[in-house]
Amino acid sequence: MYGKCVLESAEKLSKKWIERRLADGCNCTVIRDINMLMTLHCESFPFEHEIPVQMFYIFIFTAIIILALCGNFTVIWIVLCHERMRTVTNYYLLNLAISDATISIFNTGFSWTYNFYYVWIFGSTYCAISNLMGIAPICASVFTMIVMSIDRYVAIVHPLKRRLGRRATVTAILCIWILAVACGLPALLASKQELNFFVDANNEIFVDPVCLADNFPDGNALTSQLFGVYNNVLMLLNYALPLVVLIFTYGRVVMVLRKSETIGDTRHQENINAKRRAANMLALVVFIFMFLWFPYQLYFSVLYNHLGANFDRKTSLYIYLNIYWLGMSSTVFNPIIYYFMNESKIELFCYDDFIGIVLRHL
Repeated sequence: MYGKCVLESAEKLSKKWIERRLADGCNCTVIRDINMLMTLHCESFPFEHEIPVQMFYIFIFTAIIILALCGNFTVIWIVLCHERMRTVTNYYLLNLAISDATISIFNTGFSWTYNFYYVWIFGSTYCAISNLMGIAPICASVFTMIVMSIDRYVAIVHPLKRRLGRRATVTAILCIWILAVACGLPALLASKQELNFFVDANNEIFVDPVCLADNFPDGNALTSQLFGVYNNVLMLLNYALPLVVLIFTYGRVVMVLRKSETIGDTRHQENINAKRRAANMLALVVFIFMFLWFPYQLYFSVLYNHLGANFDRKTSLYIYLNIYWLGMSSTVFNPIIYYFMNESKIELFCYDDFIGIVLRHL
């Protein structure tokens, strides 16, 4: 009865094939169910947005990208173009700025556009690159914060121990990026661009190219155990484990700073206060990052299935976009923190008064 609705093994699902089957009297639901087609949706395309909504999201994401690039390139310029700023800790801050600028350039704009309109228009090659760049810079930021917190911990809690020199610090940063890229490599290798088809009540067909990162050897996002393991490992490396390390190191630093009147080889309260300000600044950088990314981690660990079961697709999308924007806003805050933790704030973009004084204390 439904033989003409069957997709033969030699055939490929396409708009023309669906049109022919619909013209033959096949129902969209029948075509989907008989052939078990996960990419055929018997509904109108659900991600059409009203103009005010589009303008709102275009504004907030464009603003965050511009602010992130301006702020982080300012930090990069200050450290690279002024030799006296090339200290060990400043190299870590430089790496944070590079990480934030990288994800702002190579991922944020592409990712929010795709998630908002649910149409991938940037090609299969950049699909893989974007998936990599959505993971590697975040991992690099997190790993840098861990190393930076350990460096502060050693400098303040164990002041007699030898710290890494500039060359060793650069080597450590290179290792951070190698590890970060390795964390994103499975997403790159599992990337694929495929076509989804939406058939509305009038049998009008909308072709929707999508970019996915679930092409694992044992299945896709719904069936692959490797996909689940990979995402759990990322959550562990990007949030849970760093949170434990950072709480311990900065907790010990705060305790020592509060109890000690002399730290390391300095006996002057002014220098102690400078160390305290530096530690507070770095702790605030870490806290802001973890706070802003917590809803994102919560979304994928708890909320994703709950939202899908209780809200329509568009509402779930808006919730996700707001959470994603909050996480991406972390790329803006570091330069702001450097400025407001600085005692001299006379000129906002002056080298000595913007970041220089705080960074020289590190």
